[in-house]
Amino acid sequence: MHRARRIVTLLSAAALLTPAVVGVPAGAAQGETVASGVYTAVIRRTSYGVPHVLAASVGSAAFGQAWAYAEDRFCDLADQIVKVRSERSRWFGPGPDGVNLATDFAYQSLGLVDRARDQLTRLQPEERDVLNGYVRGYNAFLAATGAARVPGWCAGQPWIGPITAVDVLAYQRNIAILASGDALLGPIATASPPASAQAAAQAKLPVGAAVTTDGLQGLQEQRALSSNGWALGADKSQTGRGMLVGNPHFPWEGELRFWESQLTVPGNLNVYGASLGGLPGVQIGFSDKVAWTHTIAEGSRFTFYSVDLVPGSPTTYLVDGHPEAMTSKQVTIRVNNQNVTQTMWFTRYGPVLDLSAIDPAFGWTTTTAYTYRDANIDNDRLLRVWLNMARATDVNGLRASIGRDQGIPWVNTIATDSAGNAWYADSSPTPNLSDASIAEWAAHPLGALNGSDSANAWVVQAGARSPGLIPFARQPQLLRRDYVFNANDSHWVPNQNQFLTGFSPLQGGEFTPLSARSRQNLRLINGTNRFDLTGLGTAILSGDSLTAAELAGYVVTACRAQGTRPVSVGGTPVDISAGCSALAGWDRLFDPQSRGAVLWRETIGAVLAEHPDALTVAGPLFGVPFNPADPGRTPRGAPADPAPLLTGLASAILRLRAVGLPLNVQLQSVQYTVKAGQRIPVPGSTENVGIANMAQYEPFPGSSREPFMNPGTFVDGSDLTDRGYVVNYGTSFLLTLAYTSSGPSARCILTFSESADPASPYFADQTQLWSRKQLRDCRYSESSIAADPKLSIKTVWG
Repeated sequence: MHRARRIVTLLSAAALLTPAVVGVPAGAAQGETVASGVYTAVIRRTSYGVPHVLAASVGSAAFGQAWAYAEDRFCDLADQIVKVRSERSRWFGPGPDGVNLATDFAYQSLGLVDRARDQLTRLQPEERDVLNGYVRGYNAFLAATGAARVPGWCAGQPWIGPITAVDVLAYQRNIAILASGDALLGPIATASPPASAQAAAQAKLPVGAAVTTDGLQGLQEQRALSSNGWALGADKSQTGRGMLVGNPHFPWEGELRFWESQLTVPGNLNVYGASLGGLPGVQIGFSDKVAWTHTIAEGSRFTFYSVDLVPGSPTTYLVDGHPEAMTSKQVTIRVNNQNVTQTMWFTRYGPVLDLSAIDPAFGWTTTTAYTYRDANIDNDRLLRVWLNMARATDVNGLRASIGRDQGIPWVNTIATDSAGNAWYADSSPTPNLSDASIAEWAAHPLGALNGSDSANAWVVQAGARSPGLIPFARQPQLLRRDYVFNANDSHWVPNQNQFLTGFSPLQGGEFTPLSARSRQNLRLINGTNRFDLTGLGTAILSGDSLTAAELAGYVVTACRAQGTRPVSVGGTPVDISAGCSALAGWDRLFDPQSRGAVLWRETIGAVLAEHPDALTVAGPLFGVPFNPADPGRTPRGAPADPAPLLTGLASAILRLRAVGLPLNVQLQSVQYTVKAGQRIPVPGSTENVGIANMAQYEPFPGSSREPFMNPGTFVDGSDLTDRGYVVNYGTSFLLTLAYTSSGPSARCILTFSESADPASPYFADQTQLWSRKQLRDCRYSESSIAADPKLSIKTVWG
């Protein structure tokens, strides 16, 4: 019998499936949240370790997905469950500068576990089945493998163990607030009412400067996440059907690494793509007729409030002149073997914050306190929203599904379908403010509203998921037949020829310059009349950059005119003539073999260090100023004065010499990632050069306790270190797709590879492909899966 047909036949009678290859007793994984009965799934792994899960129900599909995920990334989720349980201090002590104390107290203050328990009682039957299947699959893998033998960095640790449905729901709520409450953990944990110096010292949580000085560090980390997303319609496609580029720029380390899989439930679900651990289903991917991707949305997921305090009572505040007592919550956590208790305070808006590290005026004083309201704290839709999206049969159905659930937490959606429609929307939960409140929000340096005036409350309108959010129907959306795109600027330019304006500024700015990366995306999209799948991959993988295309030739000409006359950098004379030669020989790409790319990256970086807004205004880099009527092509052109660029080149020369690099060094000698001690060259560059394919180092790629890569010692003012450019962030899951008369045809790659276990054959195989800028086939159809030369099949149950 044909292999694919045989598997489908087996699953059509899934009730008769037995543990043909791998099994554990049905009771082994049972706990307080696991449903009775048996989940069964077939996991087919194709080349590069991609699991294709085949099951007779969505619950069993989730079981198989979680089992396969645990085989590859067990430790990622285990670590995050300890975090949302507020148990890091229990297992690891207070942490450097009390960071574990801060996160444990903050997560308990936010009530993620309590909210998850409540949510569990309200789940729809299918949601409960999916959740139980996922939990049971993860636990069944642990039971079959043993804690000492799980793959990855956490093997044998005393803190790993079975998880519960409440744990997974709590972690999903943590993901939902990444752009809001999770970004404010330090200010939440350290807020305490003013008192005498002695009493304040006794009450203050022992958290050090590393946690409190940058009170919004978490928000900055979240904003570092980025993506490119293109949806091409019939008018931009050679087939007359839809095409998609999904290009999230996410960490290569920690819990936010994407993982690739396919879930197939015959007659019910067939979806392929990438997901985050703890989220069943697929978050970026495609089905038979619809494909979608996401990009981080620019807008606000919360608002700060300041409240006036009653004199002599720092825990009582005024609203419309009337006193209102704060509420308090006693939170106790285990620190090693002792209990530590802290009182957490709340206003009607949410937790009280200590933002004094930003400015003493933003702390909790005798007259004022700061607090915030979170647009995603009540978002309990993550379990269902992507499952329902995967069942849509066209863009209109996808739009209706998203509008019903309103659960997408902090991203734009870019989607296409087999009929050739292209759709953009920012449906992220966004505070709904009155015009007067918007003016106040815009005028405050933190965007804080006067919470003592009830007129600044969020406006309640019908159609919103929760009271006070902007209804889905009033959020930015655009349907076209040529293309829509987003590269993390606001909603206002989803297409060069059609702008979205008149929306709340809390959704994002309008009539503002686009980033160099967004403008480069538009150059790539508009550089081809109609794409085929090969051309789509060639475009997004282009090593070209906006700054090189606009300025490299100009710099070489100006540099040659300068001759051997030195350029001064901080009083140091620099002969830049050798830099001229290096840039003249550069292919103007950021490919591994390119010579001159490092020098250009440092040149642009040095200009931006002196002129931070140079990419969006005329002057140091560009001659033609920004024109809001032409945002995709302005600013542009060479500046009248080459001095800033020549000074930048001189600074770049000093930077490379400081770490002993020749000016024409190949990019592959400098830019790389590390897998099991092996350096693997990485193509791409940073946002600043205006390239689509990002590759860089992020010091805080996530909250995981997994040991991260060491970038080396940074050259002052530069991304360059004595180890070069160590990459742990950038293009992660890259998907290119075209709908054809035969269904979806896709090529993709997971740049950091499928497994986090150095012992796995799937630990670095795709990274080697990525080093050569090669994509691979996404095997979606049963025939293509069956034809894979490295296909392995096993049945799991529990």
